[in-house]
Amino acid sequence: MPQTEPLAMVHLRLIKCGFKMSITRRELIAVLGTLATTSNLHADQSSQQQSRQLLQGLACNMESWWTDLDFMLRFERAAQAGFSSVEFWEHNKNSRNMNSVAALARKLDLNIVQFTGWGGPSLADTSNHNGFIETMKRVTEIAHQLNAPMFTVVGHQTLKTIPQAESLANLSLALETAAPILEDAKKMLILEPFNPVDHQGHFLNGSADALRICREIDSPFIKINWDLYHMQLTEGNIVDNLYAGIDQVGYIQVADIPGRHQPGSGELNYNFIFNAIDAIGYKGPIGLECWPENNDEKRAIADIITQRFG
Repeated sequence: MPQTEPLAMVHLRLIKCGFKMSITRRELIAVLGTLATTSNLHADQSSQQQSRQLLQGLACNMESWWTDLDFMLRFERAAQAGFSSVEFWEHNKNSRNMNSVAALARKLDLNIVQFTGWGGPSLADTSNHNGFIETMKRVTEIAHQLNAPMFTVVGHQTLKTIPQAESLANLSLALETAAPILEDAKKMLILEPFNPVDHQGHFLNGSADALRICREIDSPFIKINWDLYHMQLTEGNIVDNLYAGIDQVGYIQVADIPGRHQPGSGELNYNFIFNAIDAIGYKGPIGLECWPENNDEKRAIADIITQRFG
């Protein structure tokens, strides 16, 4: 009996020729069935390669996936599942060793696309600016060490003693002061706005203020981490706002609503959104800062690919 070409490979071949086909979750689970799960650490190499091609350009978040495992083991599981790119949060969390992380990523052939370079304290307070600038010097070196092109900055915690307008001005000042460091290092700072629904206590929410700050600074190395989860909860109108702000988008992250689970698990039409991202010409990686529903990573991968190509 002649061998049947796997669905994933047929789909990839058609995509390369400019075609799309609908993939159901049931079909994808069958294709991905031999990939590594919590009970199967050795994925079939052919299926793993198929998944790696389908997941190309998607960066798995090492804080929200395989949360039952040690941090370093999550990188191994991501590679087994077919991811070629990953992201994570604070480089100094729990005394993480970036030398070890860099070595493991090289061993597993994983690209570290971004990490968190500054979570806080708040840059609304100018007394924190010197520490921020010194941290930026170290973080750009860490980015070189990890071969990561960019890193996320938050630092917009609300301080009751500092008004909103002054907070935004001080944040902008800190970023502008850091610009020469970033430009010399050729590393991009991506500013991540939050949302006021489940991330209360921040003065930078949605796209408007972040766009104004980045456009005023006007540096190719200071852009926005455009997290669609935060954008939806803050302002909605996801696609039109993304089109309007694409000149300042350095990175895109995705998650569905409610629950911040994988695309395809909630109310957002991520097939439409992914197509819009392609149509707008965004070529960068897309971060999967989402929590697989019911801790079912295999189903999450199937949902994501269905939304991406369905």
